[in-house]
Amino acid sequence: MPTEGIEMSVTVSKEDIVKAFREAGVHEKDTILIHSSLKSFGYVEGGAMSVIDAAKEAVTEEGTVVFPTLVQRDFANAYKNWDKDKSPSDVGYITEVFRKLPGSYRSDQATHSVAAWGKNALELVSEHTAYGPRQGVFGDYCFSYSSPWQKMYFLGTRIVFIGVNTVYNTFKHFAEYKLVEFYLNSIPCEKRKCMAMSKIARHNIPGVWPFHDANKTEKALDEAGLISYAKCGRSLFTSIRADEYTDFVLKLFKENPDEWFNENFIRWLDEYVRV
Repeated sequence: MPTEGIEMSVTVSKEDIVKAFREAGVHEKDTILIHSSLKSFGYVEGGAMSVIDAAKEAVTEEGTVVFPTLVQRDFANAYKNWDKDKSPSDVGYITEVFRKLPGSYRSDQATHSVAAWGKNALELVSEHTAYGPRQGVFGDYCFSYSSPWQKMYFLGTRIVFIGVNTVYNTFKHFAEYKLVEFYLNSIPCEKRKCMAMSKIARHNIPGVWPFHDANKTEKALDEAGLISYAKCGRSLFTSIRADEYTDFVLKLFKENPDEWFNENFIRWLDEYVRV
């Protein structure tokens, strides 16, 4: 593991990381989704593999460990160049190490794939794009009904952020997709619904989308007591269940969308939904 620029005065072991997972609310048999920064710890004995092994130990073989393996650096051409086995993960060193390990399985979707290990790994990653499209800014099948994201929601997966802000929470986009689906399905007139759909942003096609302030939602979640925290070395572990996160923020959005979204999305709501 490269050590240049890493704070060497703090040393973290695998056992320290297992303890932090426990303190953050991870239990045996859990499914966990990890967003991570290796350098956030300080110096980790064993590097990325210690973090991965600690996650596996925390959930045991009866649990499931998931890392996002998203494509971001050449996002415009993601669907043209996608190769499940060769396309690298662009969301951190640990994720790339994890996806290449024996026993790790990756879902087959160009922009928002995940890699998984453990009891439910194969079931979770299979048929990412098989059925149930949801229209949206990154493509219609990244957060489909057959996707790992939908399955993780049903499983009550615990999301663990290791040394990264919840701004990097991929489930925020799952919530946005569900929100747009909710609004589209609430339009009774088929013609108006088609017009509304034509205005939604798509991959490489501009349009409206309910992007929101993740720092603002984190504050609301924290005030509601839904977030757990732990410290490990210099890294802060932040943890919340995927289903609790999604249900909570969707309730906030539906109750008062004007407080959360930009003018373009609000105009779209007024023109097609709130009529």
